[in-house]
Amino acid sequence: MIRTIDEVIDELDRIVRACIETNDPLGYFPSLYKRVTIAVKDGIDRGSFEDNERMEKLDIIFASRYLDAYRSFRESKQSCKSWDAAFHARSPKLVTLQHLLLGMNAHISLDLGIAAAQAAAADSLSLKNDFHSINRILGNLIDDTQQRLTHIFRPLGLLDRLVGPIDEKLSIYSIAYARDKAWTQTLELSLASPEKRDQLIAERDTAVARFSECLTSPAQLSVRLLLLVVRVLERGNVASRIKILNTP
Repeated sequence: MIRTIDEVIDELDRIVRACIETNDPLGYFPSLYKRVTIAVKDGIDRGSFEDNERMEKLDIIFASRYLDAYRSFRESKQSCKSWDAAFHARSPKLVTLQHLLLGMNAHISLDLGIAAAQAAAADSLSLKNDFHSINRILGNLIDDTQQRLTHIFRPLGLLDRLVGPIDEKLSIYSIAYARDKAWTQTLELSLASPEKRDQLIAERDTAVARFSECLTSPAQLSVRLLLLVVRVLERGNVASRIKILNTP
C-alpha cells in the first residue's frame, strides 16, 4: 500500500526502469507521469496549495489507481475497461505520442474524478482551487514534453510552427478539457448515492475505453497519414525514447 508521494515516485521509477530493460512501450506514460508527480510534490513541499495535506492524499489515491491497474495487467488480471484498453493497445505501430495519450486518457478522464471525490469526501467544492492549480503544473510540463518529443521526432518543431500546437491540430486530445470533465465527474460522484456512484463510474469507464479506439485508430485520413509519417521518422528504439521522456 502506497503511503507517501515519495513511494509513488519510487514505484513509477521501478516501472520505467523495467520497461527500459524490456523495451516495453508501457514505459512511456509512467516516464511522463513521474515528472508530473515530482512537480506536484515540489508544490506541496513549497506549501503552494490551499490544503497541502489533502493534495498529497489526492496524489496518492490518484497514482494508486494507475499502479493497481498496471499490477493487475502484469499479473494477467482484469482491471477497469479504460486501463485494459490502454495496456492492450500497446503496439510498435503506435507513435510515442499515442502511447502517452492512451495513458492520459485513462488516468485523467477516469481516475482523476474518482480520486478527487475520494480525497475531498463530502467537501468537494473546497478542493476546486487546488484541483485547478494542477492545470498550471501540467501546462508548464507541456512545452517540456513537446521538446522531448522533438528529440524523438525531429520534424516536430518545424511541424508545430507550421500548423500550431500538435495536440490541437490532431484533434485527438485536450488536457484542459479532460480535466474540466474530471472536475464535473468529481462533483457528480460526491453528490451521488453509493449505488448511483458505481453506475456513473461504470458508464464513464466504458466511454473512456471507447475513446481509446479513437486514439489508436483516428477516423481522419489526414491524421492517420501524419501518424504514419511520424512512425517512420521516429528515432531510436523504445528504450531510448523512454529515457528521453524520463530524463530529469
